[in-house]
Amino acid sequence: MTTEVTLTTNGPIARVKLSGEKGIQLLGAETRGRLHEVLAEIEQLSAINVVVFEAEGRTFIAGADINELRSLNAETGFANSQQGQALMTRIAALSATTIAAIHSACAGGGTELALACDMRMAAEDSAIGLPETRIGVLPGWGGTVRATRLLGSAATRRLILTGELVSAATALQLGLVDQVVSEAEFRSAVEERINLVASRGPHARATAKKLIAQLEGPDDEDPFLAESKAFTACYPTGEPELGMAAFLSKTEANWASLNNSQARR
Repeated sequence: MTTEVTLTTNGPIARVKLSGEKGIQLLGAETRGRLHEVLAEIEQLSAINVVVFEAEGRTFIAGADINELRSLNAETGFANSQQGQALMTRIAALSATTIAAIHSACAGGGTELALACDMRMAAEDSAIGLPETRIGVLPGWGGTVRATRLLGSAATRRLILTGELVSAATALQLGLVDQVVSEAEFRSAVEERINLVASRGPHARATAKKLIAQLEGPDDEDPFLAESKAFTACYPTGEPELGMAAFLSKTEANWASLNNSQARR
C-alpha cells in the first residue's frame, strides 16, 4: 500500500498529513523517506513552531509495512531499527512543539511516531498500542525506550507484553495520550490545542522542550542501541516469520511449533 505524505504551512503552523489507500496509513520505507524530506523542509522554515501530525480514514497510522518486516533478518533488521529510530528521533528533536492528532486506530510504528511527539490527542473511539509481540518482534523504532520513559515500566510491560490495543480512555489513564475527545468534537479540539500552543512564546517553548528532554534521562544512544539489538535478536528465533505469516492469514500463531529453547534466547 502507498501512503502519501503532504506538508502544508500557515504562519507558525505546519501540518504533516498521511494519506494511505483505503484510509490505512503505513510507514513503509518510501513513506519514511518522504517523512525525512518533509522534516528537512520544516527544519529550514524558521517561522514554524508548531507541527501537527494527522491523517484521515480508518487509521491514524497502522504501523510498519508487514511485508517489509517479513523480509528482514538479523542483519537487515538492525539497520531497519536504526533507520526507524533516526526518523522518530528527528521528530523528537524538532524545536517546534509537536502534536499527534490520533483520530482512529494507532499501532506499532504509528504509536512510536506519536511517542516521539510532545503531545498526543485521541478521539474517544480510537485504539492505541504496541502490538509487535503479536508478530514475533518488539517495538524497534524507539517505542520501547520512549514508552518506558513516558509511562513507566509497568504500563510499558502491559502494552508490549500483551500486544493489546487499548481504548483511548485506557490510554489516557496510562498517560499514553493527554486528552480524549468525542469524535464529533475531535477536529475542533485539535484546532483549539494548536491555537493555544501557538499563542505561547516560541523561544520559551523550544527552550523548555530541550530542558525537559535533558531531565528525562541519560543520553539516548545506549538505550536505543539496546533496543535495536533486541529487535534484531527476534529474527533468528523464527518467531517473526511465524507471527507475520499468521497475521497475514488471520490466524493465531502456534508459538509451540518453534524450538522452545531457541525461542527463549
